[in-house]
Amino acid sequence: MRLESLHPSEIDLGLDRVSAVAGRLGLTSGFPCLITVAGTNGKGSCVAAMEALLLEQGHSVGAYTSPHLLRYNERIRIDGHEAEDAAICRAFGQIERARGEISLTYFEFGTLAALLLFREARPDVVVLETGLGGRLDAVNILDADVAVISSIGLDHQQWLGDDRETIGREKAGIFRRGHPVVCVEPDPPYSVIEAARTLDCPWYGPEGKLQWQQHGVQWSWQGEDLGGQTLVLDGLPLPGLALSNVAAALQALVLTPYRPNAAVVKRVLPELQLAGRRQRLFDTRHRRHVLLDVAHNEQAAQALARALQQLEWPGRIHVVLAMMADKDHAAFYRALESGIDFWYITRVEQPRCLPAESLLGRLEALGATAVRGPYADVPAAYDDACRLSGADDLILVCGSFFTVSAMMQMAGTLFTPDPER
Repeated sequence: MRLESLHPSEIDLGLDRVSAVAGRLGLTSGFPCLITVAGTNGKGSCVAAMEALLLEQGHSVGAYTSPHLLRYNERIRIDGHEAEDAAICRAFGQIERARGEISLTYFEFGTLAALLLFREARPDVVVLETGLGGRLDAVNILDADVAVISSIGLDHQQWLGDDRETIGREKAGIFRRGHPVVCVEPDPPYSVIEAARTLDCPWYGPEGKLQWQQHGVQWSWQGEDLGGQTLVLDGLPLPGLALSNVAAALQALVLTPYRPNAAVVKRVLPELQLAGRRQRLFDTRHRRHVLLDVAHNEQAAQALARALQQLEWPGRIHVVLAMMADKDHAAFYRALESGIDFWYITRVEQPRCLPAESLLGRLEALGATAVRGPYADVPAAYDDACRLSGADDLILVCGSFFTVSAMMQMAGTLFTPDPER
């Protein structure tokens, strides 16, 4: 709460203040290999894949992501372990003493804390996820050796712009002259391509050097190293994350001294999963299959819809939904509606959340008929979904990180990994 109150705005894009404090702390350089990931969706999955592949090779790695689902500590990981409370508080104290008269946002405090802990741990590789955009995001105070863009869609328009060209230009702000760019967005805006060309950044994307394809229960990957050598991995097991994000992670690591071999990749992929990203669980109390996904914008909803089609679930699909007020609720609904049987509309305890009554009304105005609610909270909506569903049905919880977090908080020991996964 104190960090949230130190700056008048929750979001205040710009690098001047955080750069000044980073300079006082000596954090502007000194990381031997740094990878920065930007994107509308999929950033966390890219980071998780790189982290797992590096750890399997025996390398040390610092990973910074946001937001968290249950504990703030999730944002800062060193060698696969969340930073301890005492370490984070110690870093916050250093920042507080160094900032003087400079006010910092919640995210800027967290970014500097992560960098302080990474400098102390001296990992081989640091992987940073941008919080919002790229050009003016706090992580962009450091120069990336490899820049990754996972996707470019419409989200956070009030800060990043109203079209993909403008948003792409913001995300391309993490590029550095002469350093490689990995972009797995299938239709990158011209602004992104032009930024890479202007800065002479070697480009690795699905229209050229980087390819991947699913073949039933396996998939293949093709990339290229800095020397122009083509690399191919066949017969790969499917991970629990989107293939595009895993493909980006593989290509990014190939461009560093820490390229994973085929054996490492095949060991890591079957266990590769990230909480809240198409996470399959089984509710042992209600005997229900549950899918958690933090999808909260049109692009993510479209990807989720494709994943549901591939899943070919034999029963009906029930959705527990709460969304933030600043999202495109109509586009989100339209992306999913054809594959969903029932909607349970609720809210979470978060100032930005759209009231359940308003969300319900918006969906009904779009023609939704199989909607229930409004419910007071996620547990109430979920319990009703369990009551009205059958043993062969699937309950999907989505709409925001906060929605999934509320579900995970109530799950406790009653949920186990889904035996059908």
